[in-house]
Parts: sequence; structure tokens; C-alpha cells
Amino acid sequence: MRSLNKREKRYLVCLGILAAFFAGSLFYRQRPDSNINTEEPAKETEHYIIYSTATDEQTEEIASVAEIVYDGYRKFLAQLGKTIEPHPKLKMKLYKDREEFRRCNHVTNWYEAFYRRPYCYQYYSSQEKNPYHWAMHEATHQLNYEAANLSLLQWVSEGIACYIATSKIAEKSLQTGEIDRNTYPVWWLHIIAASGDLQTDKDNLSIIPLRAIISGQGGPDLNEYFNLYYLHWWSLTHFLMNYNDGQYRDGFGRLISEQGTLLSFEKNIGKIEDIELQWYQYVIELKRKTEGQGGT
Repeated sequence: MRSLNKREKRYLVCLGILAAFFAGSLFYRQRPDSNINTEEPAKETEHYIIYSTATDEQTEEIASVAEIVYDGYRKFLAQLGKTIEPHPKLKMKLYKDREEFRRCNHVTNWYEAFYRRPYCYQYYSSQEKNPYHWAMHEATHQLNYEAANLSLLQWVSEGIACYIATSKIAEKSLQTGEIDRNTYPVWWLHIIAASGDLQTDKDNLSIIPLRAIISGQGGPDLNEYFNLYYLHWWSLTHFLMNYNDGQYRDGFGRLISEQGTLLSFEKNIGKIEDIELQWYQYVIELKRKTEGQGGT
């Protein structure tokens, strides 16, 4: 049997390293603490079943927040003339930290939480001032589809989730519309409406035309500008709920029943170009008030 030459030896070494890497990766993902036990809930509340690898204290906190969000969402729907329908208990998977969440769910991009029926998947963000805003966001998506049975276009689905998740919690109650600066996408407010002039901001891509936001067509690449898109979805929802003491709130409720299409927007809210001007000024004022508050 002939001996291997240097090139063949290097090739075998490379194969061995790759094999070791994949074997280690597989073992790493399948360690006992990597999988949430769905046979026995860590916590059960009036409306939720929570499976968790977080600490008991952290799980209790998320459970409490979930019920606060549930009650706040119910009141939010009532403002729009809608109700939560009867449903089974909602399910959550809570991971002890970001590293475990990403490893167990093979998350390699910017996702910090996600909803895939029947579970909300999130981790306890112990390094942040607000450790549960990701959970609030995904819980809202779950409520939209499993409790309110809404079928929504992306802008309104994400807008409602952001509206709820950026709201302050005070005295065990969700203060819907009262902005918590320590939440996403609020901490990116500086990138929207940069100049204070609508056409200039369209030109410099700090404002996406409202028609493109609602239709989902004609705007910049979502993957490149996703923070800006989230700011638009959130601020537009905030505007429709609160502008001029709720001038558009009833129309927003009707729009939601019709999925949030462009046709429905103009029928229930108004001509896009007219509303765009009002919304833009609202964004400018929202930035002024929110950025002037400082952190909490």
C-alpha cells in the first residue's frame, strides 16, 4: 500500500476537521438543556401555557406580562369595536437566554423572537432594560391570529404588534400608546424623517412613500431597510389610533376587518397623499416628544 502524498494528507485533515465540527455542532444543539420540555408546562395562567428553560422568577415575570398584554390587547380591540373570540390557551416557549434561543431554533439572522403556530418563541432578555418587549411583540401576533382571528397584511400586522410591544407597563396595566423608549423599533427613531421636509426625506430614503408601505410595493429593499420599515409600520398604527384624539380610529377598525389593503385604506381613512402629510407631521412630533423624554 503506497503512502499518502502531502496533498492527500492535507485533504484528509480537512475532512477530519469538518467532521469534528459538524459532530460537535450536532452534540451542542442536542444537549439536554437545549430542548424545552413540552410534556410538563413550567407555568400555566388563565390564558397561557408556558414551557420554559428560564429561571422560575423569569418565567413568572413573563407569565405576568403575558396576561397584562392579553388584557391590554382586549382593551385595544374594544377601542376598534372588536372582541377576542373563545380560544384554547395560548402556548409559549421561553428560553433562558439569546444563545440558547438561537441555537435551538437555528436562528442565524436578526430575529430575536418569532411566532409559528401554535407557539411564540422568545428568550428572556436579561441584558436589556426591558427584558420582555420581544415577548410582547410575538404575543400580539399570536393574539391577532389565534384570539381575534384576524387576517392582516404585513404593515398592519407588524404595526399592531409594535404598537402593543412599545407600550409602557405601569401598575400591572398596559398603557397602550404610551411609549416605552427601551423597546424596538423606538430606539431607531433617529433614522426616520431625518430632515423635517417630506420630499427631502423621500429623496434621502428616511421616509418611504405611504403608498409603498401600505401596498407592499415600490419601496426600498426590506432586508436592507427593515428598521425603517418597522418604524413606518409602528408610527402609522400609532397615528391611526391617536391622531386628533382618535379621528381615524373607527376607520382603522374597519380597515383591519378588510385586511389593511390599499383600497380599504383609502375607503376608510382617506386619500393616501392627504393622509401622508398628516402622518408625516405626526412622525415629526412623535420624534420630538419621544426623543426628548430620555431613557427610562
